[in-house]
Parts: sequence; structure tokens; C-alpha cells
Amino acid sequence: MSRAAITRQLERHPAVRLVDQASATPGTVAVFVADTWDGTTAVRLHGHGRRADARSVLVVRHLSDPDLLEALAARVRVILWSGEASSERLYEAALTAFRGDGALPPDLQGRLLRRTAELSRSRSGATTARTDPPSPWEIAALRLLADGCDTEEMARTLGCSALTVEKGVGGLLGRLGLRNRTHAVAYAWREGLI
Repeated sequence: MSRAAITRQLERHPAVRLVDQASATPGTVAVFVADTWDGTTAVRLHGHGRRADARSVLVVRHLSDPDLLEALAARVRVILWSGEASSERLYEAALTAFRGDGALPPDLQGRLLRRTAELSRSRSGATTARTDPPSPWEIAALRLLADGCDTEEMARTLGCSALTVEKGVGGLLGRLGLRNRTHAVAYAWREGLI
């Protein structure tokens, strides 16, 4: 599935106006096409996902469970398998994202539910002593993690040092029994914090 093929498919719908990235306005739906999740796709999606009005569709051939979680953390609204990307399905995916809704293929929904249950079970066993919910600073840090920010970017945004970010995130991970930053993003998403 190429950019040209996607363009041809979407041009069939009079309600769709195709624009290049430079002409995008708030509310524009970005359609990303990739064979598999790779570094380039991740960077592009996380960059787009930082926008407050981010609405994106990912058309992809293969997506592993960790890549699915990363795509969701990058604020992808709709994922569509490239083999199912007909003109009508692409139009519906763009419309769904435009409305601010989300959609996943049924097999990805099942994988996400299984992965969430696994994370929940591992978390519940590791966090039985948890007492305090995340503070406002920790919630802000979790949102920045979900946006793909590194420690330096988080420090600039939160107005503190990189060391403070490391200690704060590390303390949050320990207190909540989370294994790493990806686990923290999954936790925040599951708890409705992001």
C-alpha cells in the first residue's frame, strides 16, 4: 500500500479534501502508511501525536503487541490493516478519526484486551501495597511519556531538572509496581489518566 494508492482511494470521496502536511489545519486527519512499525513511523506518529488536535490513521501490514501500545501512546485513533484498506474502509477510518473516535481491527482489539489483562494481573500482584494515586505532576509526566518525550523534553516542559524527572518517574514506577516507562503509559491509559 503506497501513498499514491491511498491518495487514489480517498480521492473517490467528494467529502474528502486531500492536503499536504504543510497545508494541514487543526482537525486535519493524518494518514500514515507503513509496512511494519519502525523507527521512522514511530518518530512521525509521535511528532504528530504531540499536537493537541492530533487525529491520525495508521495503515499497516503488521503490528506487534508492544508496537500496538506504542501506536496508541502516539495517539493513533484508527488502525487499519493494509490488506483491508479499500476506498470505503479508508474513508470510514478517516471519518472516525475526524470525529475523535477510535477503531481497531477485531484481532487487534482482542490482543489489546489480552495485553491489558496481563498488565493488570502483573500490576495487581506487584502493587497490593499501593496507597496514593499519581500526583498532578506525575500525571503530567505520564502524559509526556505517552507523547514520546524523553527525559530532557520532559524536564523542559515540567520546568525542572532532568534529575528531578528521573527521580520522579522512578519513584512513580516503584510506588505503582510498574516495570518501565512503557508499562507506565499502559497503566495511565488503562486508568484514564491520558
